[in-house]
Amino acid sequence: MSAEKNAKIIRTVKENENTTTVVLDVEDDRFSNFAPGQFATLRVMDNGTWSKPHPFTISGAPGDKLQMTIKGNGRFTSEVIPALDSGAQVQCAGPFGAFCKDISLKEEIVMIAGGVGITPFLSVLRHFARTDASNACILFWCNKTFADAFAAAELEEIASRTNLTIIHVLSRETKPDLYYEDDKPHIRFEQGRFSRDMLARHIHSPSASFYLCGPSGMQETVLSELSAYGIDSAAVDKEAFVYNGA
Repeated sequence: MSAEKNAKIIRTVKENENTTTVVLDVEDDRFSNFAPGQFATLRVMDNGTWSKPHPFTISGAPGDKLQMTIKGNGRFTSEVIPALDSGAQVQCAGPFGAFCKDISLKEEIVMIAGGVGITPFLSVLRHFARTDASNACILFWCNKTFADAFAAAELEEIASRTNLTIIHVLSRETKPDLYYEDDKPHIRFEQGRFSRDMLARHIHSPSASFYLCGPSGMQETVLSELSAYGIDSAAVDKEAFVYNGA
C-alpha cells in the first residue's frame, strides 16, 4: 500500500451542478509519472478528524498537477469536497490500478463511458493531446442530457487536433441533433441508450481495443450490446465505477 503524502488544495472547479474537480499540490513525484487510468485515495479534515480514504480516478494528464473530478453522490462528495478551500490540507496515497494499461500502444481504441466514468478517459485523452498521439480513438459518452457532459468543450478541442471522434449518447434529450454542427465532423449525437445499432453506425473495425468505465448497471447493458455486435466481452478492459457515497 502506498504511503499517504501531505497535499494542499490549489483550487476546486465546479464542473456542473453536482461535479467538482479538485486540483492538488502533492509532495510525491509519483503523481507526476502515473499512468493514465490510475486512481488515488484522498483524506480530508472533516469535523476535526481525518476522513477515511476515498478512492477517485485521476482525471488529469501525467505531468499536470494532480486532479480528480468527483461527482456528488453522498455527504463526502456532495458537501465536504465542494466546500474545500484553496490552501486546505489533505492526504493522498497512490497512484493505484492498471485500467487502460498500455493503451498508448493500441492503434485503434474504443472508449465507452457512463457519466463521471469519463474521468480515466479524460486522463488518457489529455495525455494523447499533449503528446500528439496518432491513435485512432472513438469515445461513446453516455449521459442523460448534454448538460451533464461537463468536459464537452475541452473534448471537442482535443478532437479538432487528434484522431478522436466523440459520440454523445443522450438518454433524455428529445432532439440531440440540435447540438450538431456540420463544421464539427468529429462530434456526433445519439438519442437513447447505448446499443448495438449505435456500434454499427460508428464502429468499422471490430478488432479495435475496447475500454469501458461506468456504473455496474450501465456496464451490463453495454457488455450485452457489445456481445450482440460480435465483440468478446471478456476482451473488454473494464473499470467498475462503484462508490458507496459515504
